[in-house]
Amino acid sequence: MIALHVEAPYASFRKSYARSLAETYPFPPPATVYGMLLSFVGEWLRSRHSGVQLAFAYKKQPLVATTLRKLSRYKYGVPSKQSKLGNAPDFIETLCEIEFICWVDSSKESQNRPTLESRLIEAIHYPERVERQGIVSLGLSDDAVNDISLVHPVIGQWHWLTPSEKGQVELPVWIDHVGSIDTRWRRYDFEQNPSIVTAEVAQEKLTAISDPRK
Repeated sequence: MIALHVEAPYASFRKSYARSLAETYPFPPPATVYGMLLSFVGEWLRSRHSGVQLAFAYKKQPLVATTLRKLSRYKYGVPSKQSKLGNAPDFIETLCEIEFICWVDSSKESQNRPTLESRLIEAIHYPERVERQGIVSLGLSDDAVNDISLVHPVIGQWHWLTPSEKGQVELPVWIDHVGSIDTRWRRYDFEQNPSIVTAEVAQEKLTAISDPRK
């Protein structure tokens, strides 16, 4: 298991059922963080590291800003609507001051070698070996990441985002980009009181990222 420090100045994670107001999830969804990690190591196949487990702790709860921006409404399969109605200004929520620790555990990956853990370590130490298009973003292409770095030990106090069946926050852990039948969700609790991370992450704090089609 490795721990990564991730920092981004802003990013928007539009809720699946948001319409006129593009509401954002209050935290980066695990599915989005997983996609960012794949981009970081130059992986195109989303299911390549299915089974990896992630855990999250935040420096603080990200702030939410509302801005007026161009909003794309018809992205898939309706070019006529997209050209006439798709791009128009509307209110969009954006998370600001995003800083968190992401733990990556590859012990249960369905494909063993090389693991996502080992590829992340190599990408950090030898970035010239990674082939990717564009910069690493946390979600949309203009939501660039400031920092992804290994941390050991984790210093300071952090707020856990813990999986809980009765949690107040629901986030997607796998997204079906064509339809919605394969989208998977999980509920979380954001711990208001920060704590010092002094040991290995407990199993109950981990989220498995698994392709539901396999």
